[in-house]
Amino acid sequence: MPQYRPFSRATWSIYLFLLAFRAFIAISPGYIHPDEFFQSAEITAGAVFDLDVNVPWEYKPELPCRSILIPAITTGIPYQIWKSWIGNDLDRFATSKSLFMTQRIAFLLLSTIIDWTVVRMARQIKRSPSIALLLTASSYVTIAYHTHPFSNTVESLILALSAVVLGMIIQDHESSSLTASGSSSTTPTSDARQPSEPHTPNPTPALLSFTLGVLFSLGIFTRITFVLYGFPLGVMFLYLNMKATLKNGQPSFQGLARFILACIPLAIGLGLMSAVAIVIDSIYFQKLTILDKTNGTLLSVQDILSLGPQNWANFSFKGSLTFTMLNNLQYNMNSKNLEKHGLHPRFFHLFLNFPVLFLNLAWVATVALLQKVRAGQWTSESRLVTALSYSGIFGIAMLSAMPHQEARFLTPLLLPLVVSLSGRISRLGRKFWPLWLVANGVLAIVFGLFHQGGLVPAMEVIQQQALGFQGCKPVSAQRDHMLCLHDPSLAGQLHVDDGMSYTTHVVFYKTYLPPHHLLGYRSRAAQSQGVTLRISDWREKSRSELLRALNVTQTRTSESAVTSRADRTLLKSVRDQWGEQAVLFRKIGPTEFERTVLIAPSTVDFSGEDFYDNRDTFSRHANFDHILVMLQDPLHSLHMNMFYI
Repeated sequence: MPQYRPFSRATWSIYLFLLAFRAFIAISPGYIHPDEFFQSAEITAGAVFDLDVNVPWEYKPELPCRSILIPAITTGIPYQIWKSWIGNDLDRFATSKSLFMTQRIAFLLLSTIIDWTVVRMARQIKRSPSIALLLTASSYVTIAYHTHPFSNTVESLILALSAVVLGMIIQDHESSSLTASGSSSTTPTSDARQPSEPHTPNPTPALLSFTLGVLFSLGIFTRITFVLYGFPLGVMFLYLNMKATLKNGQPSFQGLARFILACIPLAIGLGLMSAVAIVIDSIYFQKLTILDKTNGTLLSVQDILSLGPQNWANFSFKGSLTFTMLNNLQYNMNSKNLEKHGLHPRFFHLFLNFPVLFLNLAWVATVALLQKVRAGQWTSESRLVTALSYSGIFGIAMLSAMPHQEARFLTPLLLPLVVSLSGRISRLGRKFWPLWLVANGVLAIVFGLFHQGGLVPAMEVIQQQALGFQGCKPVSAQRDHMLCLHDPSLAGQLHVDDGMSYTTHVVFYKTYLPPHHLLGYRSRAAQSQGVTLRISDWREKSRSELLRALNVTQTRTSESAVTSRADRTLLKSVRDQWGEQAVLFRKIGPTEFERTVLIAPSTVDFSGEDFYDNRDTFSRHANFDHILVMLQDPLHSLHMNMFYI
């Protein structure tokens, strides 16, 4: 193996600082888009911990559009490992903080794999690995997006690993060609004037071809858009093997046979991994059942894996197969479906998302592309750079043809940009770095720390108050209210049944969709202890509709407005005495008590309502849906309020 110069101490110091900053952003509560929760942890946390979750439309069994395989690997396995540590104690619950930290730390570790792939490829193409590493590590796409459990993050990772494997294939082809050329030049011949035959490199080794096929399959089952990014890599693979099977530069039947044989391992890897994903999806979505023919037992995926391949001949199958990627393609080909998620002009990616994500690196890429086109240079000296360049160009061109365009769809472009442009960045030096570092640092803080950043901490407090309160006692002789206390030091301890029933109704207003798994609510376990949690997402209601709905909630036992105000006065006095540990329930039946909590950003003004003073505040919450209000009064608009109604 070639020996590479180690990184300098300065490079290591800067990288470790950037990595520490990335870790800080990873465990911060910034919330970029609901899909970071609802396409991964919302599904796997519900399955692993038996939590009540809000299953998104992609995972509905009626038309499943996403494979369960990738979420199971990226967040399901970390959750399963963590569950094996804490056990299955029904008197405890999975805490909001630990559920959140597990998924973020898992993706923080995955993001470092992308760092490694960039360094490896930079060394292969003889570009500065230090520049490539620091470009990747300082980009807010890495710091904020790649540390969140987006499917786009996994797509970026698989594209990076595919490029590494392709690079190994290119190295093998080039080294075999050079080795043979060198040996032929030193071999004596009977006629010195005889011209040497052009040498053709060996076909791709079967293991590398198989691995590339497996990665292509995983990419496709992660996101259907991986086809766009991976297509140029596949074309380069075919080109290399086609060139390796030519005889004296001319096609032949024997060469065609060698080409087909070279591609068979790729097809096997692609087909085998796809078959595994299809079977797992079919079982998960209950379209396919597998029985043990010896005893008729219904088998789960875990049972199948534990029995081993030697027993698979005894299985019988019933039902049909589920092709999630075809369902996804079918769904996205219908413009009426895309209207539900928002339609954008075709230039949105190119003129807005691309420069916003990659800042002045996008400008360098645009200039470089125009120069190449003007000079008629359609390839690079490095075949790997050529493949990655076309991966980026083809990806953004085809995605721009789609009517639904979100910025995170372009995050896999970071890899082609860094690998292909690191040489130019080295030459630009101080003309590039100051703006790049400052802009990426600011945007990493905005999206990793502030954007919808109050929602996750608010849900942590809700979980403690709604599930972990203890020592409930009546406030007065009439027993109209029950005062309970929650102790943050006893996080995870479920309320002990005292013969009463306690319901907490949480209303989310003008916030992103709340990920239910972060509440750690298992209805069967909680209700056996007299605890119920109800969640309402009322972000679409107008302010007047919200207040009317809350009044209905408060008065369904015919309480008067005077009584309602008295309740809030009592709550204020209790909170003055006990602080944030106080949890006050009002009586709605002989043994039934309930409370209502409203969570809303400070950009919605409730200062004129009589419940305004009974609130907790969570700082660092930016609600860009109300950006004009934020700009008018930023000091009072960057937090989340939790009102006790």
